[in-house]
Amino acid sequence: VRKQSWQKFKESISPTLKVLGPRSSLYIALYITASLIASWYVVVKLLLMTNTGLIVGLSLVFTIMGYRYLVTRRRRDFENTFPDALNILMSAVTAGDSLMQAISYVGEVMDNSIGREFKLMGDRLKLGESPEVVLQRSCKNYPYPEFLFFTVTLRANIARGGQLKGVLARLIRVLVDARTLEKKKMAMTSEARISAKIVAAIPLIFMIILNYVNPDNVNFVLYDPSGRIVLFYVLGSELFGLFIVWLLVRGVRA
Repeated sequence: VRKQSWQKFKESISPTLKVLGPRSSLYIALYITASLIASWYVVVKLLLMTNTGLIVGLSLVFTIMGYRYLVTRRRRDFENTFPDALNILMSAVTAGDSLMQAISYVGEVMDNSIGREFKLMGDRLKLGESPEVVLQRSCKNYPYPEFLFFTVTLRANIARGGQLKGVLARLIRVLVDARTLEKKKMAMTSEARISAKIVAAIPLIFMIILNYVNPDNVNFVLYDPSGRIVLFYVLGSELFGLFIVWLLVRGVRA
């Protein structure tokens, strides 16, 4: 079902924060506090400015970067563990277990996030919940195309029957091929990505070296109103260039 961006974001907050583990609240509080302190240090100590809005905005940027890291990490963990879960599920079905027993077996064998999700699915099925409701609830935790196709396959098999083993085998093959292709794409774009990062780091490295060679020039860029124009121009162009590189790499992934 097509949803708005804010609806997807609202539904993904809780599953994404589970990546941090049982102490996620503590880690979130510490990270937000550290981002505020770092923003205050950059704005007040380095740039000698007292703009509260700039401090809040910079800390918000740090928070968004941290959240994006968790989203990427959760997606990567899913891509690495979901094919293994399907392999175990297919083996259990081949051995003669029912679908509910096979799902519970995956949850017992795998000790990770996808394993806990399968265990939760099996427990709810044992309690008598409808398979459609259980699968729809799981799709909210893992709204990825691979998992959605998996749940559609299970629902079709439960409703009308069919060769579940063959469908799972084809799904596993597609997932493995997609993961191999993704690694190949990342390897092919690694040189361009590393080059972009090196070019982006050159101004920062140059300013650090210049701070020891001629500190007056660094002070001019950091503290003089005319020099700050150069500083903001460099930072803006650096961020804009990295954003373009990110869009290009994302386009290759798609």
